[in-house]
Amino acid sequence: MASHSPKETLNRYLLEILHSNVMTDVESFTGHEALSTPYRYTIRFTSPTKDISPKDILNQQATLLMRAPNTAWSSYLESSEKWLETRRIEGVFTAFERISTSADESLYEVELSHPLALLERTRRHAIYLDTTVPELVKQILKSHNFEGYEIDFDNLSCRYPHREMITQWGETDLQFIRRLLSEVGIWFRFEAHPEHAFIIVMVFADNQQRYIFDHKINHINTSGLSSNSYAVHSLKARHCIVPAEVVVRNYDYRLGGAQTLETQADIARQDTTTYGSEYHYADIHHAPGDRWQQDQDAETTWFYARIRHEYLLNQQTQLSATADSPNVTPGMELTIAGDIPEAFASGFIVTSMVAKASRKNAYCVELSGIPYSEEICFRPERLPRPCISGTVPARVSSLTANDRYAHLDAKGRYWVKFDFDRQDEEKGHESMLVRLARPYAGDTYGHHFPLLDNTEVGIAFEGGDPERPYIAYAMHDEHNPDVVTHRNNTRNVIRTPANNKIRLEDKRGEEHIKVATELGKTQLNMGHLVNAEHALRGEGFEVRTDKKGTLRAAEGILVTTEPQTRAQGKQLDMSATVRQLEQALTLAKTLQQSASIAQATPVDATKQQQLQQALNGLSQPGMLHYADAGIAQVTPASLQLSAGEDMVLTAGNSSSINIFKNLSVAVGQGISAFARKLGIKLIAASGDVTMQAQKGAIGILADQQFSMTSVNGQMVLSAKKGLQLVCGGGGLRVNTDGSVEIFSPTKISQKAPVLVYQDGESVKTMAPAFESGTFARRFALHADGDPKQVIAHQKFRLTKSNGEAVEGITDAQGCSPLLDMTDLEQVTMELLHGETA
Repeated sequence: MASHSPKETLNRYLLEILHSNVMTDVESFTGHEALSTPYRYTIRFTSPTKDISPKDILNQQATLLMRAPNTAWSSYLESSEKWLETRRIEGVFTAFERISTSADESLYEVELSHPLALLERTRRHAIYLDTTVPELVKQILKSHNFEGYEIDFDNLSCRYPHREMITQWGETDLQFIRRLLSEVGIWFRFEAHPEHAFIIVMVFADNQQRYIFDHKINHINTSGLSSNSYAVHSLKARHCIVPAEVVVRNYDYRLGGAQTLETQADIARQDTTTYGSEYHYADIHHAPGDRWQQDQDAETTWFYARIRHEYLLNQQTQLSATADSPNVTPGMELTIAGDIPEAFASGFIVTSMVAKASRKNAYCVELSGIPYSEEICFRPERLPRPCISGTVPARVSSLTANDRYAHLDAKGRYWVKFDFDRQDEEKGHESMLVRLARPYAGDTYGHHFPLLDNTEVGIAFEGGDPERPYIAYAMHDEHNPDVVTHRNNTRNVIRTPANNKIRLEDKRGEEHIKVATELGKTQLNMGHLVNAEHALRGEGFEVRTDKKGTLRAAEGILVTTEPQTRAQGKQLDMSATVRQLEQALTLAKTLQQSASIAQATPVDATKQQQLQQALNGLSQPGMLHYADAGIAQVTPASLQLSAGEDMVLTAGNSSSINIFKNLSVAVGQGISAFARKLGIKLIAASGDVTMQAQKGAIGILADQQFSMTSVNGQMVLSAKKGLQLVCGGGGLRVNTDGSVEIFSPTKISQKAPVLVYQDGESVKTMAPAFESGTFARRFALHADGDPKQVIAHQKFRLTKSNGEAVEGITDAQGCSPLLDMTDLEQVTMELLHGETA
C-alpha cells in the first residue's frame, strides 16, 4: 500500500512511498542527474505526521511523480484524467531529515536515489578472475538483487576481452563499477522499462547508438511571458584548447622480444583549435589493436588512445542551456529549433542536469552537455585506480594442499591466495599468474628458489596498480618457522625443502661452510667440522658421500701438501713438487749413465723429462701428487698401476717390493737390472731357481771368484754341441760325438791311488723342450661401454707406427683379420663413418 498523497490538490508533484501510510505534500525538490552517475533528488515535503520514524522512510521504495493539467479534461467524461503524468522518478530513500514542525504539520527532507546508489554502502577488498568488464559489472549488480531485465549491455559495439584478474581494493561497489566502466569508456543512463513504467533499466553503452534520439524542442528567448509548449533558452557554448593527440604506451613482459606497445590517436584530425600531446603510460593492454577494423577489440593500445582522446575532445566544447521540459534526461540528443548558436546545430547531447521545482516555482532544468558528433562519443571521466602502497600478504597456492613441489606455469609464474580475498576459488587458481621478483635474472639463467604451497609472500604492485601484482619476497611465519633463530644466530643458511643445504658459520674460531644434499649424505665441509650436535669432528675440509664420487678436471689436477700460508700464492704454485721431479730426473740420468758404462741396457729418460715438463704448471692435462711426509695407497683388495707409455719409479734412497705370495714380471721385450755398488742377490728360500734363454744365449761374467755349488744334490752341465772348460790355455773338451779331449800347453798331472780303464759308455741327457708359439690377440669393435653391442660391417683404417696404412671391414661379430695382433705393436684406428658395407 502506498502512502496517501493529496492528488486532488493543485500540486504538480507527488511523492508516493511504497508500503507506507505517511501522507506527503511536496514543497520543493532539486534533482541531480548525469550520465554514469546514479540520479539523486533532494525533496522537501510536509506531513501532518509530526515525527515520522526513520524506519518508515530509509531504504523504502518511493516515486516522485511529475504531472501537468489535462487541458482536455472534463468532469462529464468518466474516462477523462484531470492530470497527465509527465515523468516519474523511481528510487529509494537514502537520507532523511526532520527540519521543522508547527501546530499543523512538520517539514521533512529526503534524498530519493536510484537503487544503484546503495552500492556506495558496500565496500570490499576482492579478486575477480578471468572475466570481462561487462560481465563483472553485471555480476556485482546481480549480487545486489538487480534483475537481468534491469541491466542492458545488449548493444555494445566492442568485443571486451577477459582480464586475468580485476582487483577491488577498498572501493565501494559503486566506485568500483564506475571506475571499471570509465576505464573502458562505457557510459550508462537510466530509462523506464517500455512495458512497466515503475521498472528502471540501466542502459550501458560504448557508442552513440544508445543516445535517446528524436527529441525536438524550441528555442525561445525569455521575455517574461509564458509559453504553452516546452522550450529551451539561455544557450551557452564554452570552447577551449585541448591536446591534439593522445599517446599511450605499455610494457608487457609476455610479448616476445620484450616489445613495448605504443600508439597515437588524433581523432580531431589536425583540428587547428587543438594543441599538444597527452602521454599516458601503463594502461593495461596486451595487443596493439587496429584503428581501421570495423568490429573493434576493446582494451587494445589503439582503443585506449582513442577513448582517452575522445574524453579530451568532450571538453573542447561545453554546452549549457535552461529548459522547462521534464522529459529531458541525460543521454538525450536534443534537436533545438529556432535561432541557435552554431555549436548547437549538430545536436545537443545532455550529459548532466539539475532540475528544480516547488510549489511557488515552475519546473526548471539546467542542462550541460556536448555537441553531437559521429566521430566522437561521450566518454565518462576516467576514475583513478586505487594505489596499493607497499605490499599485501598472500600465500603461494598449489593444486594440492602441502604439495611437495612448486606449482608453476611454463614461464615460472605462481598462483597465490591473497589474504584479503574472501572468495572461494579453485585451489591453485585463486589469482592471476604472478612473477617472482629476484635479485638476478636473464635468458634461462638467474636466481630462483621455488616457492611451495602455503608459503607466505609479500605481493607488491607495479606503480601501485592493483592489477599488476608480483611476488616481492617470501616470509617465514608461525606455520613455516625461520631457518635462523636465536638458537643458531651465528649461522647463515640456505636450505631447501628436501634438505639441500648451504651453511656458513660465522662464530669466531669455529668458522665453517657446509654444502650438503640428502642423497647419499653427500657433503662438502670446510673449516671447523662439526656433527649434528655441534661436536667437533675435525678441521680443514672434507668431501664425503655414501654413493660414488668423481674428481674430474679436464686440464689437470694438483694434489699437494705444499703450504700456502693464509692462502697467499698462486693456484698452481708447485715449487717443491717441481724440485722433487727435477731431483728424480737427475738421479735417473745419473744411474742410467752408470748403467750404460757397465754395458747394461740403458733406458731413455726423454719420456720422464717430457712428463716433468707436462706437469710443471699443469701445462698439459696431468695429475700430480705431492706430500712432504709421504704418500700411501692402501687397499685390502687389488691395486693396479698402468701406463699407456712409460712407467718410471724413482727413489732417492731405497725401494722395496714385499709380496706375500707370488711376484710375476712379464715384459714384452727385455729386462735390464743394474746395481752400481752392492751387487745383486737372487735367493729362493725353497723351491727351484730357473733361468732360461729360450731363443738366445746366457752369459755370466764375474770380475773375481765364480762359484757354482750344489749343497745336497748333483750338478749337471749339459750342452748339445760341445762342452769346454778352459783355464791358462789347457782344458777339457767334450765333443758332439762324445769324445773327450784333455789338453794342456805344459803338462797334465793325474793324482789318484787307482786309475781304472773300462769299455766305453754313453750318457744321455734330456734337453728341455721350448714350446713354440706366437703372440696372438684378437680384437673386436663394440659400442663404448657395451661389449655385447658389436659394430658389424664397419669400414676402418689402421695406421702402423711406421706410417703404413691399411683399410678393412669388420664382420658380423665386429672382428677382422687385420685386427688380429701377432706381436706387440702400436697402431691407430680410424672409423670411416658413412662407409658401412
